[in-house]
Amino acid sequence: MYSSPPYWSYSSGPPRNSIDNSYPLENKSRAHSIGRFNSTSSSNSCSTTNSYNNNNNFINNIPTSPILSESFCSSTTDGINNTTLCQELSEDQFDIIDCLDYEDVDDMGLIDRELSHRNRESFVQQLYYAEQDYLESLNRLVTLFMEPLRKDAQQPSSNFIGIKKVICTEHEIQRLFGNIEEIYDTQREILQSLELRLRIWGPTQIISDIFQGWFKMLFDVYTPYLNNYDNAVTTYERLRNYQLFRKFTDTLHKEPSLRGATLYSLLQLPVRSIYRLSQRIGELSDSTPPLHPDYVGLKMCKQRVLRLVEEIKSKVDDAENVDRVLDLHRRISGIPLTIRKGRRLLLETELSRTYSKVSEKRVYFLFSDFIIFVRPRRQQQNETENVQYQYRGHLNLKQAQIKLMAPQEANGKENCVGITPYFHGVELVDAVALMQNPPVVHVMQLNSAQEQEEWAETLTIAVNKLNLLAGKKQNVHSVSNTNNRRSNSSRRRKESNTIQWALLPNAY
Repeated sequence: MYSSPPYWSYSSGPPRNSIDNSYPLENKSRAHSIGRFNSTSSSNSCSTTNSYNNNNNFINNIPTSPILSESFCSSTTDGINNTTLCQELSEDQFDIIDCLDYEDVDDMGLIDRELSHRNRESFVQQLYYAEQDYLESLNRLVTLFMEPLRKDAQQPSSNFIGIKKVICTEHEIQRLFGNIEEIYDTQREILQSLELRLRIWGPTQIISDIFQGWFKMLFDVYTPYLNNYDNAVTTYERLRNYQLFRKFTDTLHKEPSLRGATLYSLLQLPVRSIYRLSQRIGELSDSTPPLHPDYVGLKMCKQRVLRLVEEIKSKVDDAENVDRVLDLHRRISGIPLTIRKGRRLLLETELSRTYSKVSEKRVYFLFSDFIIFVRPRRQQQNETENVQYQYRGHLNLKQAQIKLMAPQEANGKENCVGITPYFHGVELVDAVALMQNPPVVHVMQLNSAQEQEEWAETLTIAVNKLNLLAGKKQNVHSVSNTNNRRSNSSRRRKESNTIQWALLPNAY
């Protein structure tokens, strides 16, 4: 499906996701000393006998090595062969070379530039392979799940035997996958532009110019997907209760090419895709030296991608909240509520409730439409991922009343919040209802005064939003009923006029 990787696959460069540090920095003094010493030995080969005698003591203190044996040991001074001297030197005496502290400024600059280039190249490789893996995952999502479901939905729904059941309708497919095909096309275009640039990659090659063309495309395709993510998750969870859809997905989940991925996990991938790209571009920008031609361009790209992350942060946080709500619904056994669109997790806390002098842990989850309290059942200690919950009850927040309770109102308990729910479809401010059925106030004793204020404020906001939403729905329903009555009245008037006109003499 893809062309060959960039140039480094044909070279002896560093492998994937690694930096080749084969050049030992600790041996640089030895390498520099070798160069200085060879030049000295060459000059000695042309010196006089006196200079030989003066240098003989210095030679006796400098051992040989296999690297230097060819250049130094074969030198002669006035017909005197120094090979015998070299053979008599020991390896321990050669340690003096490491203490000579010769430095070659030019060589050190070359080494630093080479290491910087390899470091940048490593981050570019990581970016390339990450985008390639991501595109392959999107391809599996489209080819293994979306296209077969769409093909099944477009087939005739009936045959000579009877009505054929479809796995899911085209409308459900649209809600489930959103604009995933647009994201796939965009990511393929991004990978192709990256491949073309890497085929001509070099130490001074720039890459920020192609990054600049990505940001608008990414914002245009990922914003609709994040806006639809709530629909996708709720549709997926509802379809999982449908036998044909569950059988279809369970069969595909055994496909070896998925490597353990599921339809739900593949739908989650685009949510944090821009975050991953931002991290790669930031690492590449930070590893680029100031004198590099692409230094300024990459700094601008880093700032731009950070602004892009900030623009979609609220949508990404909302999508992660949707995932959290689904995860809690799956981990609470016996919960009578089904997941629905618009539900968000607002707060959670662990409290203690006392029954007959026996204290029992309770976890309260405040969602946007109700409070649920559960009993934790930990499978393993210190691993919150494996915590399961047993459903104990819930309170509907629609038209509920929230009150900060003083200690004298809560039997001397501090940090309490009272919740009076909507009672039997009748508002509790109704005096008759209060006399016949006294309201039940549920009291939550929080762990601190700060937590008490936080819960009271969040509960009040949640109740007000629910009441406002209910009022809007009621107004829409009322307007719709009014329009229907007007339409029916107009239709009846027309029918009455037609009948009266038909009864007139000589009407025809």
